Amino acid sequence: MTLDKLFEDLQSDCILIVVPTEYDAQKLADHFGFDYFPSHDVFPFENVDVSFFVRSARIKTLWKILFFQKAKVVSTLHAITRKTLSPEVLRKHCFQITIGQELKEIDFEKLLYLMGYERTFLVRSGGEYAIRGDILDFFGPLQNIPVRVEFFGRKVESIRIFDPATQRSIDSIKEVTILPVREYISENHDLDTIPGKAMSNSTILDYAKFEVVFVNYKKCQEEYVKREKEIREILTDQQMEEYQLYSQVPLSQILEKISNPIFVEADLDKLKTVKIQTSAVSQIPVVDEEELVEGDYVVHVDYGIGIFEGVRRISNVFGTKEYLCIKYEDSTVYVPVERLDRVQKYIGDKGKVKIDKIRLSTWNKRLEKVKKDVREKIQELVELYFKRQQVTGLSLKGDPDLETEFAKTFPYVETEDQMKAIEEVLEDLASDKPADRLICGDAGFGKTEVALRAAFRCVVSGKQVAVLAPTTVLARQHYETFKSRMEKFSVSVKLLDRTISQKERKQILFDLKSGKIDVIVGTHSLLSDKVKFFDLGLVIIDEEQNFGVEQKEKFKKMRLNVNIISMSATPIPRTLHMALSGMKDLSVLNTPPQGRLPVITYVGKYNDLLVRSAVLREVNRGGQVIYVHNRVNDLERIFRHLQELIPEVKMVMAHGQMSSSKLSKAVRMFYEHEVDMIVCTSIIENGVDVPTANTLIVDDSYRYGIAQLYQLRGRVGRSDKRGFAYFLYDVEPSPSAKYRLKALEAFKGAGSGLQLAMLDMQMRGIGSIFGFEQHGNINSVGLSLYLEILNREIKQALSLQTYEPVLEEENRIDVEIEGIPGELVIPESYVANPMERMRLYRKLAACRDLKEIEEVRNELLDRFGKIPQQVNLLLDLFKIRILSHKVGLKKISYDGETLKITGASALKQIKLNKKHIYNEKEDCLLIYGVEPQEVLKILHQFLE
Repeated sequence: MTLDKLFEDLQSDCILIVVPTEYDAQKLADHFGFDYFPSHDVFPFENVDVSFFVRSARIKTLWKILFFQKAKVVSTLHAITRKTLSPEVLRKHCFQITIGQELKEIDFEKLLYLMGYERTFLVRSGGEYAIRGDILDFFGPLQNIPVRVEFFGRKVESIRIFDPATQRSIDSIKEVTILPVREYISENHDLDTIPGKAMSNSTILDYAKFEVVFVNYKKCQEEYVKREKEIREILTDQQMEEYQLYSQVPLSQILEKISNPIFVEADLDKLKTVKIQTSAVSQIPVVDEEELVEGDYVVHVDYGIGIFEGVRRISNVFGTKEYLCIKYEDSTVYVPVERLDRVQKYIGDKGKVKIDKIRLSTWNKRLEKVKKDVREKIQELVELYFKRQQVTGLSLKGDPDLETEFAKTFPYVETEDQMKAIEEVLEDLASDKPADRLICGDAGFGKTEVALRAAFRCVVSGKQVAVLAPTTVLARQHYETFKSRMEKFSVSVKLLDRTISQKERKQILFDLKSGKIDVIVGTHSLLSDKVKFFDLGLVIIDEEQNFGVEQKEKFKKMRLNVNIISMSATPIPRTLHMALSGMKDLSVLNTPPQGRLPVITYVGKYNDLLVRSAVLREVNRGGQVIYVHNRVNDLERIFRHLQELIPEVKMVMAHGQMSSSKLSKAVRMFYEHEVDMIVCTSIIENGVDVPTANTLIVDDSYRYGIAQLYQLRGRVGRSDKRGFAYFLYDVEPSPSAKYRLKALEAFKGAGSGLQLAMLDMQMRGIGSIFGFEQHGNINSVGLSLYLEILNREIKQALSLQTYEPVLEEENRIDVEIEGIPGELVIPESYVANPMERMRLYRKLAACRDLKEIEEVRNELLDRFGKIPQQVNLLLDLFKIRILSHKVGLKKISYDGETLKITGASALKQIKLNKKHIYNEKEDCLLIYGVEPQEVLKILHQFLE
């Protein structure tokens, strides 16, 4: 009997299907749309929590069974023997909240902590909660996105879901259920693998009367015994005793509880999985690149590079204000919060920083030198841009019906970024100008899908497509992807690289020239003069910065007469998008697939036991391991050692000096999960995209640059499973290598490339776009200011070519405001986190019109509740600043009696019942006898 037929025939409301491994369980659950009940994804007593994915999947399944008594659950023997909350305790700790409900006796601060949530200031990840005044934010097991509950006293006033990236509410909902996020109730959050210590002694079998199906029962038992044996290996005697007491119910007791099980044999390898991406939320780094910590270097646009010494709250007879304190070589500058837009974090080589002296003019000279250098460097780029503008492109309109069918074969829901990029690329191809677009995004964010849609548009328009990759491994991966997606539509896809025999190569070249091949994928050999196309319409270049100078020159020539799409996983600074507007088309994918988790990074000395336990942990949860050693001479020895160390794991070796057929076979075996581990050189730095590969071990990590390490880490954690990266060393690394490794350990999460060694990464990004290096210039003024200069110079260069004047940018508001009375601060009682207050001040300083001020007001209301008087005054100050700039005022000052307005000739005439004098020579208006409470009112009269 087939599994499909068996599951159809089962009549019980609650069915538990037990399979041998976690990988089998995931596949079967995905295939049939059943609930997956996983086992722990860490070993007992590891200094790492069980991932939120595993905890939430287990708790959600238990809740579903408890409250609905209907579920089809797929699991393993190991998972169902783990101890968990009793049904009574889970029922007691499920809270349904509805709008209008009075919650008089619930102390959420204490309760959520007991239920396993971690208190943070901002809720960004699963299992976190925050309380700010009358607002409760939390991210629980039942939600794909965090929830905000706003109270009025003890009454629930509203319930909203919000975006963890912007922290802004997206939509209102009527009710929400809060569940525990750990399988025990305790203030101690270190009991994930031993919940019995907190009196959680039940199992899933205590939740319902299940009809149990064992699939391949003998193998189920073997896998259970194997896993238990591995756990015993790594635990001390005392830990083993605790493990047996508190982690599991003995298998014999579990089997006694199961009556009349069904035994079935099936080939689970034949199951096809269909993973559906339900939604996606943009994630942002845990540490924003603009966040300042005392001791950081900062750049003030007027004074140069100094040291940030913190925020000082200064009070005088007029009121209270907060200032940024910046220490220079010869003095200290206090910058009021409304002028925060003139200060940026210094991003550059801190080893080469020199603190500026305010009394010397060296800063202005440096600025001028950078501007001049940038002006010269971008000239070639601007000329190429204008040449392209004069060429008529191919205008590929495509076939809407066929393209819609092709889009349906994508097994995920596109992220917003992806949809936008796809639309932009298709618009480029339909236009009569040759397309030249860079698609930028972190590893695994969906760049290839954008390229696939463009390639398909090209093919259905009767043109050929060439896909270029810098390595054989990446070329083969693209070939497999393009072939599997396009073959159903009778599109001919071929591979041309060093693994292809001479006979095949000859045939491919002939078919390409005669038009029989629609899509050709290959390495730089595609650029050979021997390769002739019948009708080439599009070239897709992956990781262009990794090609050599000769190839890059060919790409430049290509750009004049063929559509080009290039892809890069090197992070591009956000502010660079503006610099490229109009000249280089850029699509940025910032949104990770839903459920993507930060990779847990470990840096330390090589240790056999550590490697063995890391590999077994991954294989036990159904995953695969990438083991990197970047010396081909030693690789054979390392491979043999690993085979002896972990004999139960199937592994394969791969490196660039193998014969092409052996290399292809090794990589294919890993892709198709015929082996558990690939032992290789850094050949996989670009191009291994295996969602089940979620542990990376680099045993000679001190040999790599930070960008390489970042790219290597990007090979894992590409699914909803948590990834682990081990950067190991067997000899003591140099101080600089140690610094690189520690930086990598500190920065993780979506978009971490924007913070992790921003200098190195973003310089590569700039180089990959502009084709020139700018290390010296970036170091001398800092990356942020360099990008502003770049932006301005590009606009200037474009205007010279088009003879259109550059409009004076309203980029900076340069109005000084002194002595405005009142407490003009965001109080700690309203926003407790100093970093968040700084971010809000910066956001206000960046506002350029009154609409943006209102946006910030709405954000404050949404995230922090009712706005206090001090913040209303602060918002008023920023409004006056914007209005003053619009009419051309230079300075406003108040000394307790006299209000002085410089640049007053721009003011409208109003009737003043105060004594006043206008000084025409200094263009200032002096108003006498002004009481503190009248200052803002008078200014509004003039400005509105």
